Formats: sequence, structure tokens, C-alpha cells
Amino acid sequence: MDSEKITQVPDTYIANTGKVAWRIVDGEGVIVHVDSSAYYGLNASGTCIWEAILTTPLTTEAIATHVSARYGLAREAALRDVEAFLVTLGGEGLLVRAEGAAGVRSDRTRASSGESQGAGAYEPPALIRFGELEQLVLSGE
Repeated sequence: MDSEKITQVPDTYIANTGKVAWRIVDGEGVIVHVDSSAYYGLNASGTCIWEAILTTPLTTEAIATHVSARYGLAREAALRDVEAFLVTLGGEGLLVRAEGAAGVRSDRTRASSGESQGAGAYEPPALIRFGELEQLVLSGE
């Protein structure tokens, strides 16, 4: 997989799990980039997307369908938000281009996977950069 930063949404993408550590805390994702030591927070819809791209390459359309179904959002609105979010993830080195499309799940596969529908009020997915982990540790916070 290519580890260059992404500035446009590729056809298929996957979380850069070789360069990040992550956890879900109280329903929201926390990510640390190993190389830069930058740490990030994800809101609920960002966490929904992050969990979807952790192990299998997905298309933008598949993610938008999943977000639309989960939050009861118009697909076109979900697609715009998903595209912007993926560009943000890629710009931070948290997303990589997927090699080939063999593992790409279809829209139907992801949307009908049995996940909870109507998962609370929708907010556009957001990635918040908090700084570098070393600064947090040294500050004693």
C-alpha cells in the first residue's frame, strides 16, 4: 500500500492501520499517527466511517450508502460529507490507497450488515487534531 498523503479521494481506500493506533472511547474514535505522534478525535459519524474502512477497502459510494442508511440522511448529502471527510483523513496520512479492488464491499453489503440504524442525530463527520502525543505527556495533562 502507498503511504503518501492523499489529497483526492481514491476509488477505494482503507485506514492506514500500519501507521496508526486507535481506540473507540465512549463511542468516538481516538487515533494516534505513529510517525508524527499527532493524535486525533473523531465524532460519532467520523467513527462510523473509520470503523467501516479499518479492514476492507471501500468505495466512496459504499461509505455514503452506509452513512445514509445509518443516519437516515439523503445519499447525496452523505456523499458530499464522506468525500470531504476522506480527503481530510488522507491529508493527515490516516488513509491509504487500496491496492486492487478484490476486497471492496458493495453498497448493499455494507448497508445491510445489521448495524444499528438511526444512530442518533447526524453531524457531518469530523476529525479533530489535538496536537502531538509527546506534548500531551510532557505537559502532564
